[in-house]
Amino acid sequence: MDIVFYFVVSVLIAAVFCYLIFALKIYLQKQKMAAIESTIAVYGSEEQKAYEKKILDYKKMVDDFAAILGKHKISSNLFSFIEDHTLPSVWFSNFDMAHSTSEIRLLGEAENMLVLSNQVKILEENKEYIKSINVLNSQVGSGGKINFILNVSLEPKIFNYETSLTGTTQ
Repeated sequence: MDIVFYFVVSVLIAAVFCYLIFALKIYLQKQKMAAIESTIAVYGSEEQKAYEKKILDYKKMVDDFAAILGKHKISSNLFSFIEDHTLPSVWFSNFDMAHSTSEIRLLGEAENMLVLSNQVKILEENKEYIKSINVLNSQVGSGGKINFILNVSLEPKIFNYETSLTGTTQ
């Protein structure tokens, strides 16, 4: 029994000794960290801290602007698409776009009904960019030309449309 008692007491003394060593090391590390923090505080003047805050504000503004640009749709690509896919004898006189529904309304004039139907066919064949086309109104105008209104539902991909230099579309 005496051997077990002395063994337990020696383990207890060893545990207390280890605790004191670790507590001392922790205390010394905290002192070193405080010394380093005070050294860092000396190097950073109030003017530098003001510049740092100003730079962080600018960075936030740039990040906000980048987020807005990332969501922006480029409508000029739509004009390029229409220009590339319009017959020479078709003339569009008015353009109205609803961004929320991705629809455009085109008012125009065609030489005759055959040209208008060919124009609608050309647009309908571009299923990659066009969801659907509805001819809302078509009537014979002055000089035998056909006045029409097209309602075109667009695919979102059309805002990324690009024309190559050779005249073919991508």
